[in-house]
Amino acid sequence: MTSPAPEPAYRTRRPEGVAVAIAIAGLVVAFTIEGWGPWDDVHAWLDPLSAYLEPTLGPGVPLAVGVAAAVAGYGPALAERLPWGRLLLATWIAGLAWSVSLALMRGWSGIADPLTNEHEYLVDVPRINDLTAVVPGFVDRIDSSDATNWVTHVAAHPPLTFLCFLWLDRIGLGGPVWGGVVITLLGSTAVAAVLVTLRALGDERTARTAAPFLALTPLVTWSVVSADGVFMAAAAWGLALLALAAVAPRWPSAVALGAVAGVALGLAINLSYGLLLIGVLALAVLAAGRSWRPLLPAVVGGLAVVGLFATLGFWWLDGQQEVVNRYYRGIASERPQAYWVWANLAVVCFCVGPAVVAAIGRTVYRRADLPVAGETGMSHRWSPRVPAAWWLALGAVVAMGTADLSGLSRSEVERIWLPFTIWLVPLTAWLDARDRTRWLVAQAGWAVAIGVVLRFTW
Repeated sequence: MTSPAPEPAYRTRRPEGVAVAIAIAGLVVAFTIEGWGPWDDVHAWLDPLSAYLEPTLGPGVPLAVGVAAAVAGYGPALAERLPWGRLLLATWIAGLAWSVSLALMRGWSGIADPLTNEHEYLVDVPRINDLTAVVPGFVDRIDSSDATNWVTHVAAHPPLTFLCFLWLDRIGLGGPVWGGVVITLLGSTAVAAVLVTLRALGDERTARTAAPFLALTPLVTWSVVSADGVFMAAAAWGLALLALAAVAPRWPSAVALGAVAGVALGLAINLSYGLLLIGVLALAVLAAGRSWRPLLPAVVGGLAVVGLFATLGFWWLDGQQEVVNRYYRGIASERPQAYWVWANLAVVCFCVGPAVVAAIGRTVYRRADLPVAGETGMSHRWSPRVPAAWWLALGAVVAMGTADLSGLSRSEVERIWLPFTIWLVPLTAWLDARDRTRWLVAQAGWAVAIGVVLRFTW
């Protein structure tokens, strides 16, 4: 397809400016509307954010500035010329350094304190003497009316997440510091999984261009020492495996990789109920790969994991229903859906940063430029030849929209939607090449600024 003629700068930059302006307007309204009519009390710390206004200048600030300067200065050029394996490693290391520096902006407490929250998993760890009894009786202890039942985060997730903390404790890595270190290391690998997925689906150019933006994403503000960062990584690697299955040249390899991907995604939905919506992204992966071959083995692999937990005594649907009951009897009754159904979207704009917001504007503007010629001659290839990044972003938007309309995501989407928002970051590859470095600096500056000004509750 022939590329369209370049447009004047004032026109090519207009979609980005419009998108950022809309996001700012939405945030202003979300921050100021509480107290009006049905939004009299939206139950948030700094509505619509789970945060406190608490400025600080900790030791992580100069470290974050140094990492941002290095990535912005050298990252784009290195991403173009590094061999693929080294690019993955470099992006992961840069992202890890960025994550740790943002966490340390409030000193060592940024690593050690988040898992000490009274609602966190570690509260229930000392109460367990017999690990074999956790899964069979898990659903019975979700109801919040009994003081002996699970704390908020344990109750709100399937048992696999809590079991992971219990296993860490049993092997000598218990407590908030070790928990924070392990979570940070695992969660930081999500950016590599995104790159692997894009390249497998034939979108290496997008992967290389977006790599610096992934390394400096503000999203890690909420993924460091938060189990949701691990959920993000687990889902991302499951999708990466599915992408490899979708483009596998032979049926046996496609079936094997599809089954492994299904197991990985099955484990993911046993970490968090909300990750059931990762199925939408799985379909987006298959659409981008133009192959249905891995679908059945992936479903079988996922159901095998669900069946294993059922055999051990935990039926996923029963657990999810108990969580919904607890949610609507408790915190959801204090958070009006009339506010959160749109304020959640403003929070997404806040979290992904200005570059991604601008990239969304560019993507919407360029929708008519997407290639439409499909491949023929192979019955399992069917979808239009559109960029993989577009399919994945579309899947993320549909998943978040479904979660939003369900009424089960009222607040705290900064961390809850991490497995979806990470897939919006590759859209930055569609920003005007002349402006990418400026947007990368703006992205890093935004992350540092909000880390200095706000203390987040998770």
